[in-house]
Amino acid sequence: EAPPSSLSICCSSPERFLSVNKRATSGTEPLLPKRQFSVESKPIKGTAARYTGSGNSGLEEPPELVKMIDSQIAAKLQESVKDRAENLMIVDLLRNDLGRVCEVGSVHVPKLMHIESYATVHQMVSTIRGTLDGDISTKNAIDVIEACFPGGSMTGAPKQRSMEILDEIEEGVSRGPYSGCLGYISLNGCMDMNIVIRSAILTPSKQHYGGAGERTTETWKASIGCGGAITALSNSDDEYEEMLLKSRVVRRTISDWVAKATFERTQNLHCTDDVMR
Repeated sequence: EAPPSSLSICCSSPERFLSVNKRATSGTEPLLPKRQFSVESKPIKGTAARYTGSGNSGLEEPPELVKMIDSQIAAKLQESVKDRAENLMIVDLLRNDLGRVCEVGSVHVPKLMHIESYATVHQMVSTIRGTLDGDISTKNAIDVIEACFPGGSMTGAPKQRSMEILDEIEEGVSRGPYSGCLGYISLNGCMDMNIVIRSAILTPSKQHYGGAGERTTETWKASIGCGGAITALSNSDDEYEEMLLKSRVVRRTISDWVAKATFERTQNLHCTDDVMR
């Protein structure tokens, strides 16, 4: 049985906060130090809904047309001045964060404002990499988290002042796991952490019903954290719609889960009533 204080994190985040991996070597370059590690971050800034058809059941669009419109949406996201400004701001922030634990001159951006496409959305993603400074015995995954947490894509820049403003606006209410990170740290020095977005936090509790057919049922409280970056170019209606888009799949999944659980519970109650009769 799950104690009342426990919770479940149902996370479908596509965003990599930080990874630490042993650097690969080619056959032509000199052997690297035994414990040299590469650090990577892939912040997401910029989201657009994919086009999968008009949704009109009476009209089936040619696949070529659907693909063309979807590609146009991705191209529009790629060219968005607002989203590019957001993305660049976070790239600069993370370059600074990684620079605190990486070798001087090793931090670079192999992919800037690259469009990655998922089942329901296009995302603008940049990749920042560097080489961990010194031997793993002096710098390790914990140092990388300490230098970069919380993720810049969730705070904005400048990080410290943005966090202070957010704390004032949110009246000191904890976000819980949302905006944090989830992943693993291995004994071999490697690490992979995401940003906790596109996630549902489920907290269980038990309810007791007395009288005839006395029973105890387990209920769950579901919490979905979602938001977006605000800049001088932001439009409040667009930001709200983007927030709903980001949470849509998780909300739909929770609704389906609740509907299925309700149906099964109803069936069980009917079975119980039949037995009592």
